[in-house]
Amino acid sequence: MVNGKRKGGKMERDTAKTLSFWMFNDEHVLKREPTSGAVKHAYCGDIFPMKQIKWSNFPFLIETKTGYEEYTPTLTKYSKILQWFNKSIIESKVHGQWIIFLICQFKNQSALLFTNYQLDLDKIIPVSIIPNQINGEIQWINVYLFKEIIKLNFIDLFGSEITYR
Repeated sequence: MVNGKRKGGKMERDTAKTLSFWMFNDEHVLKREPTSGAVKHAYCGDIFPMKQIKWSNFPFLIETKTGYEEYTPTLTKYSKILQWFNKSIIESKVHGQWIIFLICQFKNQSALLFTNYQLDLDKIIPVSIIPNQINGEIQWINVYLFKEIIKLNFIDLFGSEITYR
């Protein structure tokens, strides 16, 4: 049996490599944060650039979760997702990373991408949308199948959010 920390580390490494290739066409740009946040960097999250990028900023806060069979979301049960997501919202404001990617691989399920970013509905439709009430205001969390998102062209989806140096 694989312990949870090793399993999470493997998922972070695999996801970092996949996202890095998708975003930069180079699997070595994004890396997992090896110290679980113990060391402070310019960015926060589980995965972020570990080498120079041509963007003036990196707007993505990327968190990953794996396992957590007891927290697999349903239509009426998703409070743990909200807890993880709201923690990311707080961190994103501190670091100026306004697009949240919470990528969850629940046991025996396809990986899901939870994001505050509404993608073009002509390109992909969310599998679900979760209401998230913060300070009396409803914000929506869009849920996509991760494997379907990475089939699409990154620049077509997020190019308007990228500013180059």
